[in-house]
Amino acid sequence: MKFFVLLFLSLFLMQSAFANDFSKKKIIKIESEDEFNIIDLDQKVKSPKLDEQKAVFDSSTLRTFNKDSEVDFGILVGFRENFGYSLDKLNIKAKDFSNEFTQRFIKDLKLRLISAGANRMYQAERILNFSNPKKNFKLVDISKFLRQDKTPTQFTDYVVAVSLDEFYVETTDLLFMKLKNAYAIINIKFISTSTNKIISSKNVDLRVRLDYENSRQNYQSVISQMPTMLAEVINKEGKKLKVEK
Repeated sequence: MKFFVLLFLSLFLMQSAFANDFSKKKIIKIESEDEFNIIDLDQKVKSPKLDEQKAVFDSSTLRTFNKDSEVDFGILVGFRENFGYSLDKLNIKAKDFSNEFTQRFIKDLKLRLISAGANRMYQAERILNFSNPKKNFKLVDISKFLRQDKTPTQFTDYVVAVSLDEFYVETTDLLFMKLKNAYAIINIKFISTSTNKIISSKNVDLRVRLDYENSRQNYQSVISQMPTMLAEVINKEGKKLKVEK
């Protein structure tokens, strides 16, 4: 009798687990932040509201570019030490994991990104840390993932700031099996260079179910799916934006 009770309980738990885990990959939450702050990007744009703001970028070497009809995006990416991969004796440091993660999602972006030369002026840790100074984000070198133009010619309409906050794997022990799910917590901000304001800020939670016994296969499952999921969110938000007059 005891065996049948355990069998029934096991089947019930398995059914419940699969009901809650119906997909291998899922964007489980996207939250909008209500409070937006002002950041001075110092791109030769007059804004009386920024008189007392400290400049994030050095404007002494910048030049004024002409706007066109296309929406152009700059991008910077930062990571915390929490954004490393560790599972089944496979340990990848946060810097290396974030680098590959970033390369993958930038490849899947459908936005019109500015060149590496033009994007260089927006690479400042301060822009990632100003709202969360205790988190201490470090920059990912994304120059090699962008178009290589020596002379910047595009006016940047918006800057996308991506903060790779935390990555972890959660294991659920059932009677006859283990369920493993990988989670990533990421924040994305869209900053207007015309108004010097954050116009959109979202916290994105991603999940991928890990089905393999092999640690390398599980890692490949994460690195092939999660960046694409993040790119989908950024593409969707970016396409809502228009050139500001």
